[in-house]
Amino acid sequence: MIKFISIAVFAFLFIGSAWANEVVTNASLSTEEMLREADSLRTKKPKRFNTLINALKAREVELNLAQKDYFNYLKGYQLAFNGEYKKAESIWVELSESNSSLELRFRANLSLINIFAYTKRWNEGLKYLEQNISNLHLIKDQTISNLGISAASIFYNQIGQYDLGLSYAQKLDSLSLHGRDLCVAKHQIVESKYHLGQLDVDSEDIKLAIESCFISDEIVWLNLINIFIAKQLVDEQKFREVIDLLESNISDIKRLKYVPSLFQFYALLSQSYYGTGQFTEAQNFANKTIELSVGMENTESEIVAFEVLYKVAVKENNFEEALKYYIKFAEADKAFFDDLKTKYLAFQLAQHKAVEQKVQIELLNKQNKLLQASQRLAESETENNRLFMALLIMVISLLSLASIRAKQTQKRLKRLAQYDSLTQIFNRGHFTSAAQEAITACQKNQDTISCILFDLDNFKGINDKHGHGCGDWVLKHVASTCDDLKRKQDIFARIGGEEFCVVLSNCNAEMAMNIAEDYRKAIAALDSSPSGYEFPISASFGVTDSQQSDYSLEALTSNADSAMYLAKHTGRNRVCNYADVESAKDADGVMI
Repeated sequence: MIKFISIAVFAFLFIGSAWANEVVTNASLSTEEMLREADSLRTKKPKRFNTLINALKAREVELNLAQKDYFNYLKGYQLAFNGEYKKAESIWVELSESNSSLELRFRANLSLINIFAYTKRWNEGLKYLEQNISNLHLIKDQTISNLGISAASIFYNQIGQYDLGLSYAQKLDSLSLHGRDLCVAKHQIVESKYHLGQLDVDSEDIKLAIESCFISDEIVWLNLINIFIAKQLVDEQKFREVIDLLESNISDIKRLKYVPSLFQFYALLSQSYYGTGQFTEAQNFANKTIELSVGMENTESEIVAFEVLYKVAVKENNFEEALKYYIKFAEADKAFFDDLKTKYLAFQLAQHKAVEQKVQIELLNKQNKLLQASQRLAESETENNRLFMALLIMVISLLSLASIRAKQTQKRLKRLAQYDSLTQIFNRGHFTSAAQEAITACQKNQDTISCILFDLDNFKGINDKHGHGCGDWVLKHVASTCDDLKRKQDIFARIGGEEFCVVLSNCNAEMAMNIAEDYRKAIAALDSSPSGYEFPISASFGVTDSQQSDYSLEALTSNADSAMYLAKHTGRNRVCNYADVESAKDADGVMI
């Protein structure tokens, strides 16, 4: 059974009924009063909002600069409501980059976030969301601040980051809210918890959400909550209850002509009527869903509609129609899955957060759905061989494509897991596994393996005196210089703040000492002036090999570390062998 993920639903941008022309009778209102009234009524009374905007157009030449900016913001809202998103976006981008008040630029960003969520331009939406989150503490108007928190919750839910969506929704709910703000917060909690599997139809969250939206007369938000109740009931296969709930509320959605909710109503009704065996009604609502979904790409409602039509055609033994709808179902399902992956990648790039496990889970779920669909068709008694062959070829093709994309994603995420983000050489975790493999191989062949461990001298002083940015410059250039000098088979990694380690297969301590000396000279020759400061750069090196420390990574690194500290204590900027440590211990009776 397909679970729904809600489409972009930003009520303060896209809610209302069809615009209607009215005679302007607002001569008694001042320009400022008209602007504020239009702003306050834009979601509740769109007809009145449209009347006020038309009246303000007649006064546009009289507006001062601040009023003109305010009017342009509201005009962008009107354009977006009418589907002219490009024009609205242009107005809001100009406002966002202008010298308008911080609050108005903040609101313009909110509207841009809405547009980018609705048009699935997730990277751009995250950019403006991050701007608003960073400015949230500067917004003094509590209503606008609440809108910012609400937008964060809604956007994170749309991009599939439901933990973050729930966090912002609960933050909003913790404030002293009333009216529409409280309704939005409660709705977002319901949506987040539904997708996190923390919701049931009798939960207190749903009761509070319905109560707050009903009291504030937010009909659209109220029915969005009804949609999540219906989804939960569909998951529990309580189809008759879904039909009763949606049929009793569908007139409100039709009256408001709010398409995003209406076609979800139709899809859920189609699925539920099919579940009760009422195939004619199921087919009727599925066709209505598809008619409304034109121009709204990659929606789960469209997937459900095509799946219902395909199942009804199979029930009627109309295999030619079944094949047609199954192909559309599979195409829509694949497009929706691709959109999910785009969201995950956008969030990963913006937040530097690995999402390999989630992508793999989604991929396996989609593969499982395709295999189950193929199995259902294979088990049905059909006399149409052409349908069977077409489905088989399609399934194989989709699985192959999914496998290729999964490998590409795994390759990208593997690099993030193995390499140090600053120096672009191996990190400690990958170094440990790679070094252990090299040691095991050398032990098996009785080859000598060596370990070089070095630490930058006086690095804390560089950070303290010149700043961490300068310190990062040193780390990157030291890593790059040594990476260029190492042998192809050597394993080179950053294992601590300013500490690096090299494991060298088929190399004894004498050879490693020479290589370490080359590293030392190269580091000492680095010119620090491009960093903006001039200071010496040097490192102290410790060397050991398996003849001295056996075939143990722990012993190799520990003994090399002891040798490195001997180098530190005897003047820095030098290379010491672990044998030197043993000699010092024999001479002084003290372990360095």
